[in-house]
Amino acid sequence: MKRRGISLLEILIASGIMVAAMVPLWGLMGTSHKQVTLSADEIRVSQLAVEILEQIENKGWIPEDGDFAFTPQSGKVISLGSTVKVDVQIGSYPEYLALKGNIKVSRYPTSIAKTEIGKVMRLMFIYKSKEKVGDEDKDYELSTFVSRY
Repeated sequence: MKRRGISLLEILIASGIMVAAMVPLWGLMGTSHKQVTLSADEIRVSQLAVEILEQIENKGWIPEDGDFAFTPQSGKVISLGSTVKVDVQIGSYPEYLALKGNIKVSRYPTSIAKTEIGKVMRLMFIYKSKEKVGDEDKDYELSTFVSRY
């Protein structure tokens, strides 16, 4: 007599092997999702930083040296500076980022001439990612040079 089909025991063994192979893959999927979310948040913050610095460069803002702290709001205009100010439009972003910004402005001297030829502007953002990695805040920094000439 020839057997046709598969016994229940064979199906259970095959299912067990398949589950054993899939468990590590499910763990990897969770880790990769977390990394994608962290990367997406950093990309959003970097795009906002580039937007702000490009507007500053295009408007030729040359303030006095110092630190200018600001708290941007999604889709709003912010005013940077103390005596010499510039208005910058902020793009929209998710509120959970809870952005806090600071622009540090310093003069750029040359070794040839002692006169200032422009300003170095360092934009720093502190933000929270959607994926919690402890209670630590993330930070992002981007610099540019704005010429006086």
